[in-house]
Amino acid sequence: MLNRRDLLISYTSNFTTHHRIFVAEWNRRNTTEITYAQGMILNLLAAEGPKQAKELIRDVMITSGGITSIANKLVDRGLIRRSRADHQDRRAVILEITDAGRDMLKILDQIRDETLDSIFNCLSDAEIAFLERIYWRLNMDGRIGTQDKVARSSV
Repeated sequence: MLNRRDLLISYTSNFTTHHRIFVAEWNRRNTTEITYAQGMILNLLAAEGPKQAKELIRDVMITSGGITSIANKLVDRGLIRRSRADHQDRRAVILEITDAGRDMLKILDQIRDETLDSIFNCLSDAEIAFLERIYWRLNMDGRIGTQDKVARSSV
């Protein structure tokens, strides 16, 4: 029988492998030339409304350079737009999803659903629910971003 440490090491290896499988399946199904990270940004802007780049950095957990690169590509494709924030801080730039971005998100949602169905088809609904509870608990008890998670869960 494996001890706790060995099980946790095995988990991290399996998590990494599963993430690679997800990305490979996403890329195989995705014909839009929109990356998964770009899709995450579109999804956040659609769900939560306009945001500053610094908010997206926190939510998606990528670098400021990464957000800038993603935003530039999405702006160039007409999927988001930049605008200046209110008069209090003219330096602040707000990112907002466009109608074309919302249309693209519908396509990406279908690709996501097909990808998830393909990857998780070996699990029962009860196993998926159990997995969701485990990840929810890990995220709630995690040290990184705990306050943000608690605040969001109470909304």
